[in-house]
Order: sequence, then C-alpha cells, then structure tokens
Amino acid sequence: MGKVSQSEILIYCIQQYIPFAIYKLPNEDTNVLIVSKTVDETDLEGLFARSEDIFTVAPFSCSQNKTVCFKCDYEIEVEAEESVFNEIRQIKTHPEIRDELPFSATYTDYKKQFEQLFSEIKTGRISKAILSRIKQISDIGKELAADFYYKLSVAYPKAYTFMVYTPQTGLWTGASPELLFKTENGEGTTVSLAGTQRNSDLIKAKWSEKEIDEQKIVTDFVKDILLKYGISNTRINGPETIVAGKMSHLKTQYIFPVKQVVNVLGRFINDLHPTPAVCGLPKNESMQVISEVEKHERSYYAGFLGRIQSNNIKLFVNIRSMKFVDKGVDLYLGGGITAGSEAEKEWQETELKAGTMMSVIEKLG
Repeated sequence: MGKVSQSEILIYCIQQYIPFAIYKLPNEDTNVLIVSKTVDETDLEGLFARSEDIFTVAPFSCSQNKTVCFKCDYEIEVEAEESVFNEIRQIKTHPEIRDELPFSATYTDYKKQFEQLFSEIKTGRISKAILSRIKQISDIGKELAADFYYKLSVAYPKAYTFMVYTPQTGLWTGASPELLFKTENGEGTTVSLAGTQRNSDLIKAKWSEKEIDEQKIVTDFVKDILLKYGISNTRINGPETIVAGKMSHLKTQYIFPVKQVVNVLGRFINDLHPTPAVCGLPKNESMQVISEVEKHERSYYAGFLGRIQSNNIKLFVNIRSMKFVDKGVDLYLGGGITAGSEAEKEWQETELKAGTMMSVIEKLG
C-alpha cells in the first residue's frame, strides 16, 4: 500500500470536521499532526488526572467555557500508511457547535471600552487588565486553512505554531510566543511575558516605565503562585528582550523541580491561568471587569492549549491567534492597560499584533 502525506490528512480533517491538532514546538522543525476519534469535556483537575497521551484546549474562563481534550489516536509527522488514512476516514464527523456572532469593535467602540476599563484602574479596583478586540478578515476561508498553517509554521520558527479543531472550540490557528507551563527532564518551567514594542533593525529595544511596570505585574504574580505552592530551588532567567515576529517583549523564565507540584498540577495551573499577561491583576476582579467591558466573548482566546504526556507537558497561551468563521476569520487582539496607557497607542499595539496573522494571509495565493 502507498503513503499519504500529512498535508492531505490535515486537509481531510478540516473538510470533514474530524477532531485534530497540528503543532510545531518553538525552534523545532517537525509539524506533528494528531487525529482523534472522540473529544471529551473536563475540568483542570480531571485534565491532569488522566493517564493517556492527550491534547487539550482550555478557555480563557474555565467557569464560562469547557476545557476540551482528546486522545492522540493517530500521530503523523510526515506521512502515514494508506491503511492509517483509511481508518481516519472512518471517524465520524464532529460538526462545530455554533456560538453567537462575535462583536468586532471599531476604534470608537474600542476607545469607549478603554475609557471604561481605565476608570476601574483609576479607582484602584484593578491595577492592570487586558483589553481585547476582534478584527474580522474576509480574505481567507477554510479552504486555505491547511496552506495557511504550513506557511505560518515557516514564518515564525521561534513560536509555538498550532491549528486545532474540536466541535466545542471550532477551528483555531496561531503562533504563540508565550509558554504557560512545561515539564521536561524533571523540571517545570513557566514564564512572565509582557510589554510590547515594534522591532527595529537599527535601534535596540528601550523599555518605557509603563512597559517595565507591566512586566513587573506579571512577574510578581508568578512569584506569588510559586510561593503559595512552596516551590523552592527556582532558577530565574531574565527579564530579557525576546523577538516575536515584528514585536519584542520582556520575558522572565522560572525553572523549578516539577516534583514539587506534580500531585497538584490541576490546582497549580488553575491558579496560574490566566496570568496578568492576558487577564490582569487582581485576577478575579480583572476577569469581572473584562466581562463587563468587552462586548465579545473570548471563549478560547487567551486560554491555553498543548499536549500532555507522562513526564512531558507543553502548554502555551492561545494568543496571536484567529478563528475560522463562515465569512473569513476573526483575529483576536489584546493589549495590557495600566495607569500609564493611552487609547490610541493601545489600539496601534493591537494593529501591530494583527500583523502576525496578516503577514501570512497576504502570502496566500
């Protein structure tokens, strides 16, 4: 029997609504395609209690949307035997569960939301919150999704590139620069990532007080979580400037013995997610303000996703991403609002972040 390419199987899964995930880890060369027969809904405690090799997609708010996961029934790196593809073709279709139409904010809408959120910062209710919006693009449809993914994975080799479909989430793709949590060789790693600046080949990044403060808020939050769980012997790298496409960010990395949280991973991740980098501080108050101010539901934007295997967990934050919808794609864009923020600059930052996806869309034939 012959072979079937990964791309052919990916196209089939997209067209037939078969649960799948394809991803490439940062600084690696291999796109890994996972195909599953079924999808389960769970909570974070149940997620880390499972013993199977699974892929998961968690929402921004675990109280508002379900965390989904699926077993890695088939794994394809370059190609598969035709017999494997025949088995995949026997998987029943899983049509998307449709949500309400999302709200796409104009600058006028965004500025009004900014002012609402900023007033909550001035009153002291919160110190920081992320304001997100949706930018709708009609230049790409689902028929180009597979081509888009492969171009995306080439364009951003340092990012976690992904495309995933489940009936609960719909079809998402992105190039995330932000690790939430990973385990490797007995060590756990998490990061604080904040501050955004346009790259320049001529000028080294100079961080403003606002951007440094934004990074410190996330850093202090991560430190408090590590302290809560009694995590010791932590190695701290940073803060350092990292490049993510056309942008630079400030990043601090925390590495610690994973055995200190291995039995409480569900609770640990629940406390860690969402970090102030995608939510705000204090966390619960910021989530409440976001729900009051934003007119769209984030659903799986600013959630996390990735593969969970025994002693090998790789979870990334779902940012620099978009969802395929009936008439194109919805780009989800966010930026951190603090006491030093200005509406026009924050809007421009979201436009800059839109460039991650737009630059690849423009390459499609």
